[in-house]
Amino acid sequence: MKTFITLTLLYLTIANQGILSTVGDQIHPFQQVIVALSEVASKDFNFQQLFVALDELAESFKARKNEENAFYEQEYQQYQADVQYYQNQITDFKNKIAQLEVDVKDLIDERARLQQFLTDAKQDLYDATKLFNAKEAQINSDKSTFTRQFNEYADTIAVLDQAIALLNEVKDETSLLQKSENIKEISSKMHTHLKQLSSKRVFYQPLVKALSQIAQNNYVDQENLNKVINYMNQLRQSLIDGQTSLQNQFDAQSKLQQDILSEIQAKITGIRDILIPLLQSEIETKDGEIKALNAILNDARLNLAEAEDNLTVTQNRWIERTASHNSLIQQYDNELLAIKDAENALKKGGIFRQ
Repeated sequence: MKTFITLTLLYLTIANQGILSTVGDQIHPFQQVIVALSEVASKDFNFQQLFVALDELAESFKARKNEENAFYEQEYQQYQADVQYYQNQITDFKNKIAQLEVDVKDLIDERARLQQFLTDAKQDLYDATKLFNAKEAQINSDKSTFTRQFNEYADTIAVLDQAIALLNEVKDETSLLQKSENIKEISSKMHTHLKQLSSKRVFYQPLVKALSQIAQNNYVDQENLNKVINYMNQLRQSLIDGQTSLQNQFDAQSKLQQDILSEIQAKITGIRDILIPLLQSEIETKDGEIKALNAILNDARLNLAEAEDNLTVTQNRWIERTASHNSLIQQYDNELLAIKDAENALKKGGIFRQ
């Protein structure tokens, strides 16, 4: 009988260490010992020590089960906190990414607007430069035309002065005969120069004809000669007035053209030296801002991916932990069931608690 008691306590000790377990429908080794003990034990033997040992073993498994459940609950609370933490991170990063994407788009749109301004400014500079060159060429052309017309007036006035002086020297037939060739020559010059002024409505043909007649005559018609000289003086004054008017018109037009040229030059200078460099600087600044914001956006996306990975790892780890917990609880339940079955086996053998 002592041998069976010793063997039973040994199995109780081993079971209390968590080594024994029920596998499928197989009978727990501890149960086999109890059954054998119940079959051979004396009815007079005190089994209270065995029941005490069974109770202590059951309490031990219950304590372990409670400890596991308590520890599991603590871990679950930490798990929920971790999940909430990562979910909050994910939400924060998603919101931040959404805002950053909007900010980046706004910067890109602003950069595109500045680039369009720069393109327009360069086109304006090209157009203004082209206009400036055309206006400058027009001014030079107008000046050349003025100089030519002014000199035509001056040359014609000089010829008239020569003709008037020559006719004033004709006093009689002798002097007329001496000056006839000179009169013919000056008449030819007057025809040439006055013809250049035909566009100015200078009617020179009667005067040239009168000079030719004077050169061909053998006598001096002083009255007619005086009329010719008087007409030449009138024509001379008319040419002087025309030359003066030409000068005044040119001066006024030159001032106007120079004012326009100065305005165009000021526009060119403003675009080239101020506007374009300013726009280029603004675009460079926007490029730097876009680059910096994109770097922040990329970091936020990396942080989001890391938070999502951490959440997945945490959830997977908890799935494994839950499976381990359930397995361990099931093992404790199996052990408690084995103890219950052992006690029932004792009862079937006629062994009861005292």
